[in-house]
Amino acid sequence: MVKQNEGLSVDIGGLRLKNPVMVASGTFGYGEEFKDLIQLKDIGAIITKSITLEPWEGNMPPRIWETTAGMLNSIGLQNEGIDDFIRNKLPFLKKSGTAVVVSIAGKTRQEYKELAKRLDETEIDAVEINISCPNIEHHSTKGKGSGLFAQDKDAT
Repeated sequence: MVKQNEGLSVDIGGLRLKNPVMVASGTFGYGEEFKDLIQLKDIGAIITKSITLEPWEGNMPPRIWETTAGMLNSIGLQNEGIDDFIRNKLPFLKKSGTAVVVSIAGKTRQEYKELAKRLDETEIDAVEINISCPNIEHHSTKGKGSGLFAQDKDAT
């Protein structure tokens, strides 16, 4: 008997997924929102909304704006923080039957370190580091002023 996903498995940085289908962070919440629409166990991984150390309210509305070329969004990484995530969101994700990749975000490199340390104490499969936003700590390893650490490969 052939399994449905046989031959589709992939290895990404040592993380073995049953197939390459992953939901993008910020588009799928924490998975539970979609449990009645798809079989979560059938996808390769769930990548969560970005999590921060402390709760973030996100941006004021309007958060989504239609344009003639599509839409713009500016949610502002709204989330309830790492403590709430570990206590209230992670138990469902661990039972989903698929790999769990937690996206983390912060304002400083120290916040990212703390988030990674806290998640290392859980049973997640991987961490995605959201350095595209907000990433407001300025640092440069080149000694020429400062910039966002995401704009400096050595600082990143």
